Amino acid sequence: PSMTVIMCGPPILIHLSLDALKKLGFKDEQVFTTMEMRMKCGIGKCGRCNIGDKFVCKDGPVFSFDQLGELPPEY
Repeated sequence: PSMTVIMCGPPILIHLSLDALKKLGFKDEQVFTTMEMRMKCGIGKCGRCNIGDKFVCKDGPVFSFDQLGELPPEY
């Protein structure tokens, strides 16, 4: 993509920012965020960071919103 957004922060800020970015014409695959607040052990053993078939500590911690849209809604 010609433009990419990378953001981190509290979940409410990320969700509000995504809404604003969509209004500006950004697609989900252009927006990346971190999910590190869900990690505990950092090696995929505790299961704290598990979302669907992904482990934030091993598969992330950075994901595009396009990737997050494929995961269960509990994130």
